[in-house]
Amino acid sequence: MKRKTIAVCITGFDLEYEMSVVDGVTKRCKELGLNCLVFFNPTRKPQRGLDLVLSDTIINGEMQVFRIMNYDLIDGIVTFGESLLDEKTFFDIAKNAKEKNIPLIDVDDLAHDQEKRIILSNKYAMEAVLEHLIAEHGLTKIDFIGGFKDNNIQSEERLEAYKTTLKRHGIPVEDDRIYFGEFWRKAIECTEQILKKPELPEAIVCANDTMAFFCMDTLKEHGYKIPEDIIVTGFDAVSDCQSYTPSPTTVRRATFESGEKAVDLILEMINGHEPEDITYVDSVLVKGQSCGCMPSITLDDISYNERYSRYQDFKEFTRYILDMNVDFSVAEESNELFAGLTKGAKIFKFNKLFVCINSELEAESYDLGIDEEIKPWTVPEKMVSMYNYGHEIPIGTEFTTSQLIPEAMNDTDEALIYAFAPIYFKNTFLGYLAAVPSTIELEGDLLSTWLTAISNNAGSFYMNKKLEKALDELEMLNLHDPLTGMFNRRGLNKYEKDFLQNTIKSGKYLSVICADVDGLKIVNDAYGHEEGDNAITKCSDALLNVFPSSSISVRTGGDEFLVLAAFDDLNEPDRLIKVIYERMEDYNRLQVKPYKVGCSCGHVTLKPDENTDLNALKNEADSMMYLEKHKKKTVRKY
Repeated sequence: MKRKTIAVCITGFDLEYEMSVVDGVTKRCKELGLNCLVFFNPTRKPQRGLDLVLSDTIINGEMQVFRIMNYDLIDGIVTFGESLLDEKTFFDIAKNAKEKNIPLIDVDDLAHDQEKRIILSNKYAMEAVLEHLIAEHGLTKIDFIGGFKDNNIQSEERLEAYKTTLKRHGIPVEDDRIYFGEFWRKAIECTEQILKKPELPEAIVCANDTMAFFCMDTLKEHGYKIPEDIIVTGFDAVSDCQSYTPSPTTVRRATFESGEKAVDLILEMINGHEPEDITYVDSVLVKGQSCGCMPSITLDDISYNERYSRYQDFKEFTRYILDMNVDFSVAEESNELFAGLTKGAKIFKFNKLFVCINSELEAESYDLGIDEEIKPWTVPEKMVSMYNYGHEIPIGTEFTTSQLIPEAMNDTDEALIYAFAPIYFKNTFLGYLAAVPSTIELEGDLLSTWLTAISNNAGSFYMNKKLEKALDELEMLNLHDPLTGMFNRRGLNKYEKDFLQNTIKSGKYLSVICADVDGLKIVNDAYGHEEGDNAITKCSDALLNVFPSSSISVRTGGDEFLVLAAFDDLNEPDRLIKVIYERMEDYNRLQVKPYKVGCSCGHVTLKPDENTDLNALKNEADSMMYLEKHKKKTVRKY
């Protein structure tokens, strides 16, 4: 029986909050023997209030990872709709899931109500903090630093919880106790304003932990002690709370539990049960030092060795990124390109790592089509595996994109987690990384930095290769005649001197052959230039196919050709010209045309030396060609 597979669609695989939910999903999948495919992009939405807007190029590149999803491999989907960089991606995922009858659970998304959702209530969580301060500490003078003043659902919910809890306890809601720190550094300004008031509050409740840190830093700078002089609380229970003194009393939203619950709801839906449109998961109060409920422990308890180790780890990673960039820059072949990823795979504790690149970029015969419009952001049908780590798939192995990886996912006894991240450059989707992580507790922004470096360096490599191909193609267009594929006069001028010198060195005979299409003007006038082009190409094809491939074959004018060829035998040019005439006769016999195709050839053949004048030979061969035209006196019916 096929093992069921749950897909997770998320922005920011390195973000603490999202990872807690993914951790819940993956742990539950392991318990139940389910595969878990985590599709993620590393670039997250800019924080509101920051003057930063992501370009369409970045958004499109990041979202490509969700477009490689093969819904035929998936039995259920967990989304983080509000975290995704654009609305279209969320609705595309939901639409495809509905068409395939795949259960979808949207986690903590207050912006979309189209799907079954799990909500981690900001209201209930914030009320827990206020209840603790009022009921257990007996406080009544409580200031509040919220997020954004307008148009932010989370901020509005947390503020409403503050007001509701005060009212429930008969405490008046005073507008001058409410501030807006925009979930970030502006909390410093808010704290400064609070300190200017004639009477300090008993507590400052912050709508997230980051603002609580800034608030406490500001209070300490002004000589206040926490919690002796004033209590401060946060919200979210981020990991930094454990290393800050005093550790803030905060609330842990049940992110891990919501991930577990999402899997359970999907299995219920697979089994035909319809859950409520919204499932709420309760939050957990985390008592800390900032309200006095936990004993104070200073940062001195963190050893010098531990701090030094963290510093060295960061320095080592920075050096690794620099070294990896150097490895990328000196790679001449694509099979060398990703060799430097091994250290990163070890840092992030991957059991397996695949680098999957668009097979068209790897194809030796890749045709740029520089005069054709190339559609950006195309997901190719096939990929090529370009890196070995934890598996034995040969570099260069081609597979269909719908497979996701170049090996069977169900080839192990236990369920596995696969994580997928995009590789893109400018407006080109290069491919993706596919990893089997041993843990999802990755090192914060380091993963994003690593992925970005891979994308930029791989993009530079493949785009440089593309540029080289483009230059070759442009040179080809510049030196060749587009109708016949022969050299034009620029091509002749570039290569004829080298050809003469090589012929002299080899001791061979040099033959200069001039050819002209017979009766081309009559064909053009009577049957049109399309038929005239047919006569030209049939003659040029004969010249290209009969004379040696090492020859320089040139279309010098409308119906005029020149060939420079080298032979061991002085009589070889006459023999080959006879073959050309025979080919023309064969064509006229087999084709039903109201005209006959033919050409006249003349040549000069000699042993060249340093005094040989090519221009003089061309003129002599041209005269011989015209003599041939008159000598043939062939009667043709046009």
